[in-house]
Amino acid sequence: MKDRLYHALIERGYKENSAKAVLDDLLHLSEPLEELLSDWLDDEHNQFDYMVDDFSISKLQKERGMKYPAALLTMDWLIKEPEEAKRSLSKGNR
Repeated sequence: MKDRLYHALIERGYKENSAKAVLDDLLHLSEPLEELLSDWLDDEHNQFDYMVDDFSISKLQKERGMKYPAALLTMDWLIKEPEEAKRSLSKGNR
């Protein structure tokens, strides 16, 4: 899975250093997000939405220009450290 994910990231626009930096975090996503990553790996057009509080994958992509994997990682952060993530993301909206 690790090699497949790394190559998918490279093929879909990530630079080597960036792909290496996010690889382990993507491999340890919270359970509800694992399936979304797997679907995206199968086909990059499989970019299903997910919402935590007022944040969603599609909103992060649209408003903050995140690629799908980055939005997945942000959602994971909102699940694992909700207060810290919300505080940080709210600062970015000012």
